[in-house]
Amino acid sequence: MAQFSSNLRLLSRLQVLWGLKLCLGVTLTVVFCAGYFAIQYYPFRIPMQFDLTIIDRAVPFSPRWVWVYQSVYVLLLSAWLCETTDQLKRYFIGFAFLTFTGFTCFLLWPVSGPRPQESSSDPMYNALVRYDTTLNSFPSLHMALAAYSACVVIAITKGSFRRWLIILLPLWITLIGYSTLATKQHYWIDLPPGIALGCLAQRLAWRHSPSRETPPSAEFIEKGAA
Repeated sequence: MAQFSSNLRLLSRLQVLWGLKLCLGVTLTVVFCAGYFAIQYYPFRIPMQFDLTIIDRAVPFSPRWVWVYQSVYVLLLSAWLCETTDQLKRYFIGFAFLTFTGFTCFLLWPVSGPRPQESSSDPMYNALVRYDTTLNSFPSLHMALAAYSACVVIAITKGSFRRWLIILLPLWITLIGYSTLATKQHYWIDLPPGIALGCLAQRLAWRHSPSRETPPSAEFIEKGAA
């Protein structure tokens, strides 16, 4: 019965406010991609490069890790777990802060990543190379988005589901962090500022939370139980 209630709650989270979530997701995707790729292809200043650290040299180049690297987009579905308009508003504010800060850094201090010129037989990696240049390296928005998504999910969930996420999400983010180094999309020094940016964005957006709104999912569960 408890498992049924838990599954029902998760289903209700995905269904509630689905139209608003869809519109918000499309809007954020379009705005983010437009700014991200515009800065990549039309840099404001001449990009610089960092020296490789001992950690950068220790992680070998492996295009196969691109599948883990791209899994961050699954984490970005965290907005669909929001239950109220207040939570969605907070998600938007945090995402906007993260994006604006990251793009400002890319404009004022463009850094080119350490990606090698080696070819690969991995189709996912080849697709990544075609649409993503080596710019927009510092701070790592990949890690910022991963950390932000994880913090949001943990902030808006409760119970045993939340306890499992507290264990699994840091592990997932660690693997994504390694993948950024293995695919040579980022330097080691890009990662900590990216994680800090994601955590700060969530912290600022979720101040004075929780919301006083009644989660619509509560009514959904009551109807399901009845």
